Amino acid sequence: MSLQSDIDDWLLGYKTRAVKGKSSASLSFGNRQSKHPLKPGCGLANLRAAALKQPEVMVKIPRRKSANSTGLKGVCRHIDYISRNGEVEVETHDGERLQGKKDIHAMTRHWQKLGIADTSKHREALNIVLSMPAHTPPAAVKNAARKFAQEQFDGHQYVFALHTDRDRPNEPAHPHVHLCVLMRDEYGHRINPRKNDLFEWRVRFAEKLREEGVACAATRRQHRGITRKGENFVLRSMRQRGFVGSAHKKQAESLIEALAKNERPKYLFLKEAMQTRGIIVGEYGRIAKELYKLGHKTEAKIVSKLAAEVSGTGFNTQAQVIFDQSVHGLSKKQSHNANNISEVER
Repeated sequence: MSLQSDIDDWLLGYKTRAVKGKSSASLSFGNRQSKHPLKPGCGLANLRAAALKQPEVMVKIPRRKSANSTGLKGVCRHIDYISRNGEVEVETHDGERLQGKKDIHAMTRHWQKLGIADTSKHREALNIVLSMPAHTPPAAVKNAARKFAQEQFDGHQYVFALHTDRDRPNEPAHPHVHLCVLMRDEYGHRINPRKNDLFEWRVRFAEKLREEGVACAATRRQHRGITRKGENFVLRSMRQRGFVGSAHKKQAESLIEALAKNERPKYLFLKEAMQTRGIIVGEYGRIAKELYKLGHKTEAKIVSKLAAEVSGTGFNTQAQVIFDQSVHGLSKKQSHNANNISEVER
């Protein structure tokens, strides 16, 4: 096995505490392999991009537990949302562009002929959001999403629409594509994505963005030395609209308890996180040495730099950062330094 494919397999299949490893070199839905393998070299390309601090691509499946999200009626409601009730152009899997409620509803009536009931206890479509930070060319994001969907969901019917939301104060001001994919493909197989599938989708989306000339990366938090999870897309949108969800309430309650006791919140999985960090840094060192031996000195230097940065990053949870800023009035940088000291003392 070449070093390039070795790095690809390691990046895609790396096992963390929360992620089950893939069963084969090609990630799949269930036991079916992808029809379109990722391009060789995707692993090193993404590690290099992460080391150069290029923006990370985002691929999310928003959680929709409401009864309104099931059956064909739920699919239609979602398409009405992503089309802004017909105001935004929607593109189908075969390249047809739909504008207006009349054309969109005609398309959903066609889906009804596929045997999708109006009401069902099952989810009949998978809703995916693919996004990039502000200032990314919207056309590039849409083109990359189109190529991504063509490869990743070959055999499925789907629609997608581009949002920029610059005229909506409560929406994120960045280009993102809403992709609605029917759960069953042409053979009746249902999509059943897991976390590793989502990561493969991110890697593929990043691949398509780079083809559009957009610098980007697709790595896991652990690959970048980040132990603190970013705020969930749905939770952030709820908070921006003024809603307080159970996750926010739980975090607030734990912080109130910590402040009352004047005790810094504990990192419950610190040991596991440190073990994961050690494995990753060790792998970076091995990759850098192999690259250097093969004469790729620039790439070796970049990976070595990433290893040093990851190794020197502290371990912080969101609750710990808020606690430090509340009690000690520390800046983010000071909080980070204080945490490094406290971890050494332990």
